[in-house]
Amino acid sequence: MKVEISYFPPEKIITVPREEATYPFEINGEFQYIVNFYTDSHEEFFCNWMDRADYYPIYSLAEIYDFEQAEYEDLFKMQNIEFNYMKGSRKDTFFVKAIIRIPQQFKEYYPYLYGNGSMLNLSLWSLKQDVFRLEEREYESPYPVKRTKNNRTRLVKLKWIANTPIATLTESSTMFWVGYDGDYITAFSNDEHFSTIDSLQKIIPEKVEPVTDDVDEE
Repeated sequence: MKVEISYFPPEKIITVPREEATYPFEINGEFQYIVNFYTDSHEEFFCNWMDRADYYPIYSLAEIYDFEQAEYEDLFKMQNIEFNYMKGSRKDTFFVKAIIRIPQQFKEYYPYLYGNGSMLNLSLWSLKQDVFRLEEREYESPYPVKRTKNNRTRLVKLKWIANTPIATLTESSTMFWVGYDGDYITAFSNDEHFSTIDSLQKIIPEKVEPVTDDVDEE
């Protein structure tokens, strides 16, 4: 199985969500390595990779639509996965946090995490640490809009409050994010195993052939 691997320079990251933010969540704390994984066999690759007892518990945070709620609950109850809901940033969404304790639970939940990310919704998971929380943040529209009051029209920037997902990473954190449209999955880590292709090969499945494509740092 071939997996394309590329490194992204951490100094290029804009960690606070706004129009030009690199990712749709805020990152607190230091992180040394950002690695993108591209493969047509993503489910086989990640489920095999996560088949290690020392990665657990795995914590996940996903924003799902309200019409998916019953399906997720059925899965969680069938697989005995602990979960709780938090208010979403949109009227028709929830954030769901799940605690995955064994590889079999991850294998059952992974298609949901990946599918959710493929619909441009947030899907994250972290190894051994609950790094996720939500905070209310005030946002302002990047461009003004026209508003008329008392026969006077002026340009104003709209403001609103939204629940913002935040990942707080520590020196031992490793977190994964399902990228836009599910085209790739990104790892954020301070684990030295993520520092080079050679060290990565020590922890990814043995049958994986990594293909490098480093991001241009210019």
